[in-house]
Amino acid sequence: MKGSISLELYNLEHKTIIGSGYFCIVKSMIHKESGSTFALKELKRRFYSNDEYRYRLLREINLLKELSDCPHIIEIYAEGNDHENEKLWYLMEMGDCNLHQYIRRNNQKLTLEDRFKITDQILSAIKCAHNKSILHRDIAPNNVLVFEEGSEINIKLSDFGLGKNEESLSHYTGSSQNHYGQIMYVSPEQRDKLKDATFKSDIYSLGKLIYFIFTAKDPIDIQAFELISLVRKSISKDPSERFKDVEEFEAHYRKLKELALEDEIPSEYMTLKDLLSLGESIDWMRFHEIAIEGNYQNHVYHDYLSPVIDILLQGDNKVDEYYSEVGNDIAEFINTLINRIHDCLGTLGWPFSSTSSFGKLLKQLYLTVNDDESKLKCLEILWYLAYHSDQWDVQKDVKQIVNKHGIPKKLEIPFSEIVSRYKLNSSLTYFDELDLPKVVKASLVKNIREDSD
Repeated sequence: MKGSISLELYNLEHKTIIGSGYFCIVKSMIHKESGSTFALKELKRRFYSNDEYRYRLLREINLLKELSDCPHIIEIYAEGNDHENEKLWYLMEMGDCNLHQYIRRNNQKLTLEDRFKITDQILSAIKCAHNKSILHRDIAPNNVLVFEEGSEINIKLSDFGLGKNEESLSHYTGSSQNHYGQIMYVSPEQRDKLKDATFKSDIYSLGKLIYFIFTAKDPIDIQAFELISLVRKSISKDPSERFKDVEEFEAHYRKLKELALEDEIPSEYMTLKDLLSLGESIDWMRFHEIAIEGNYQNHVYHDYLSPVIDILLQGDNKVDEYYSEVGNDIAEFINTLINRIHDCLGTLGWPFSSTSSFGKLLKQLYLTVNDDESKLKCLEILWYLAYHSDQWDVQKDVKQIVNKHGIPKKLEIPFSEIVSRYKLNSSLTYFDELDLPKVVKASLVKNIREDSD
């Protein structure tokens, strides 16, 4: 916008007053030709003859010019100092709202990540100013402007009316003790005397501001939240106990941000119980990575098998959905699942009635996969649970597989070998309802006879 249109004061039309301080007023202005809106900050006419206030606005203009390369500090477009008409002003970008308004209006829908994005931009602005030896001395939500750009927001620090260049020899701030910034955000030493403010005073205010960003509460009674250690150190009454500079502050902040946002446990250490606790829709590739590791912390049933059942048999059967994502790599999962079922059967402290859920899941896997080896492994554990462990519900699953779907011809002999492997204390009538292939039935008869001998 700057440079593309003439921004002389006569091309601008006053719309409304949007802010007023002790010695300045801020108006919204519309450009007559383009319709673009701007904010005009000007010294109240009655203060034009006051050297201190005139100097402070001139200093603010100069500071903003010096900070023009900082992307998160408000940009100055034009300025004017009309001695004859006693007008001192500058024109700047027009934000959609200030941060106080934005947080209060959107607090319920702002995520933790959103709050970090806001803080990142404010921190960038303060770092830029401090690196140029410039103090802000009035860091507070009302002095942070929000520019909404679709779903994203751009943050800019404004109002350097109390700003000071630490390298300046000026003493104009000596009598400004009554106008030292916003009471909830200003440091104790600055509250006592404005000229005693240092970079650590800005860090104090930044700590208070971060508390507001993350909690939407005024920073009066500070309570625990995600960045409490950062804020506690920032707002120490004794400046010597605060962060020594913004770089040290940033290092602590980055560490906390990483802990807060990058808290994913690597798949090789994560359990399915951890995954289920996230309450998110299932990412099947992530589920697969964790499931084939087979990790559990306390009990194999509660940490592994129960979450598997909850995820794959929740509501509508999810096995098809999982299989379509990973294909025949599901064989790795079936191997791990069977191993964990055997682990579970040898323990106490789990509901034995859950073997019926094992059967339902194994049956669904058998009916879904196309890999013969995986089918055979499912058949083996099903047979083991149904007849070696004598689980009635699983016997019904085996019956449905055998009678309704049948055993593929190429699996009959391998299945016969499985049947012969497990000794059974039963008579042949126990299996009358099973429509077994002839070779499998022969193996079963031999097994029963050998056991009875």
